[in-house]
Amino acid sequence: MQNEDIFRKEAFIHYNYFINIARKLTRDEYEAEDLVQDTFIRAYKFIHLYQPGSNAKAWLYRIMKNLFINLSRKKQNHPHYSLDTVNYDPAYDHAEPRLRYYEIIKLMEMIKDEYRTVITLYHLEEMSLYEIAQKLNWPLGTVKSRLHRARLEFRKILFDAI
Repeated sequence: MQNEDIFRKEAFIHYNYFINIARKLTRDEYEAEDLVQDTFIRAYKFIHLYQPGSNAKAWLYRIMKNLFINLSRKKQNHPHYSLDTVNYDPAYDHAEPRLRYYEIIKLMEMIKDEYRTVITLYHLEEMSLYEIAQKLNWPLGTVKSRLHRARLEFRKILFDAI
């Protein structure tokens, strides 16, 4: 028997079966059709490796499953995005920050000393709340509440400055 006859009689008769499986795998009509076409092209290309009379469905299923896995890996490595999600607004890059460092330091001087100390130790020196409590000999709850109040007060001052 020639390869074309083997392919028609044993493989291609399962086309509708595999289109249904491909739809379930891909959840997309067009991708399912592409997957089945690729499966049957690959099967035709390697029909000489197929043993006539053996389980053609299993052989085709393995080909399709491997193609689907490879396709899924490609999609993970190279995701594509819909043009509907692209932001068309021009990016605005501030050439110069609105407040310079020294201006922020001046604003920090406007909050109470105890608040400025806590906010400086926490945010600039990156100390933990526990370390600040030990350094200043304050209870942990006091450190937490003063940090919270310091942030609120600085936010008000910063908002007024901008």
